[in-house]
Amino acid sequence: MTNAHDHLLGRWLGEGSGEYPTIEPFAYREILEVVQVPGRPMATWRSTTTDAVTGEARHTEVGFLRSTSDACELVLAHGFGVTEISVARPATPGSYDFGSTSISCSPSAKRVDQVRRTVRVVGDVLEYEISMAAVGLEMTHHLSARLTRS
Repeated sequence: MTNAHDHLLGRWLGEGSGEYPTIEPFAYREILEVVQVPGRPMATWRSTTTDAVTGEARHTEVGFLRSTSDACELVLAHGFGVTEISVARPATPGSYDFGSTSISCSPSAKRVDQVRRTVRVVGDVLEYEISMAAVGLEMTHHLSARLTRS
């Protein structure tokens, strides 16, 4: 069975950097695990990051990738109180432009209005950029990383 998300499957390790107008720039290490659910057009998604300098735990997001006949749906819960549903319609193998279709925030979470994830997989290298509209700001670059399949 071939799924639209197949290029994303694996255990990915690497480093990234982040910035946003409301915070200081930072560097992080990431482990991303995307595991196929046997017999289903879906995979589990788990990303954990640590501070690149101190090793302190930072961000975690968990959820699912769901493949349809022409798209991938990314359904995530973020540890900071936000849920995200984003959709990509891959035009070429290994190329995903996820745009959020639904964002919900817990009562104590900072406001996030929109997320865009651009993910490119070439061989055993995954690179991504994430932009977001949050805390009253328009869509702005937030994260970029380069991960290698281990």
